[in-house]
Amino acid sequence: MKISFITPFYEGNIYMPDYQDMMEKNEEKLKASNAVDDTDLYMEVILVNDSPGTAIRLDGIYTGRENWHIITNKKNMGIHGSRVAGLAVATGDVVCFLDQDDKIRPETAFEMLRAAQRHPYKVIVANGDFEIKNELHRIYRTDAHKAMIGELSAYIKVGTQIISPGQCAIPRSVIPEFWCENIMGKNGADDYFLWLLLLGQGIGFHYLDRNLYIHSYTGDNLSADTRVTDESSYEFIDMMGNGSFLSDDELRKLRRMISYKADFRRAGLMGKLGLTLKNPDIFAANLIYKLRTKTPYGYNR
Repeated sequence: MKISFITPFYEGNIYMPDYQDMMEKNEEKLKASNAVDDTDLYMEVILVNDSPGTAIRLDGIYTGRENWHIITNKKNMGIHGSRVAGLAVATGDVVCFLDQDDKIRPETAFEMLRAAQRHPYKVIVANGDFEIKNELHRIYRTDAHKAMIGELSAYIKVGTQIISPGQCAIPRSVIPEFWCENIMGKNGADDYFLWLLLLGQGIGFHYLDRNLYIHSYTGDNLSADTRVTDESSYEFIDMMGNGSFLSDDELRKLRRMISYKADFRRAGLMGKLGLTLKNPDIFAANLIYKLRTKTPYGYNR
């Protein structure tokens, strides 16, 4: 079984030494397992250069490595378009969409592949950490939260339950053509789009209780800018109105949830009260969610 790590690159050579090091360590773990435990686990690395004027710099590793691939977009295509371009050349049974500044632990490929073998045709979602101001905070901290990763209603009433596709091993065969054909022009929520399409089709999500991923929040990180992800979310909701993955009522509720949260963040005290009185169901769902999951940070979409 093979996993394909697909990573859009945009003027990101500052990240490449760490990226290369973590990919090599994952390769070493798989090679050791194959040699010692007689497993049959492999990986490939696909870097999609979305800044054609900047060459990707790797330290002497790329030439002659059959499992490392660099493809270059003819023009800037954004994160979603670059992920789809990488997917088109991927040969893995499962794929993991990483960002260029993501961090994964040396055993990530091994653990994800073993989980994918045990749970075929399911999206494997691993635990991990937020890195905020040089401190690590666990993503999933309660059993209730772990159970919500595959609960469609949580994605509609509260927001995405997956911080990044870098936590996930996704069976390549279940990724919808709709996601590949409807490329978003606004970066930030193409992963949320993908989760909703998968859940809307009844694809199962399996929680892997291993701490494999680290997500850094920085000033340059799109997922830290809720205004950007909100606009991106509205874009995919409009796209989904032309499909058959969610009902019209579910799409209306999703849009209302995102709008409520966006307006709530900007409003003063009386404005927040007014918004809540107009959306008591969303307020209640999010309050219960916070109490059950104990998440004072993240999950703002």
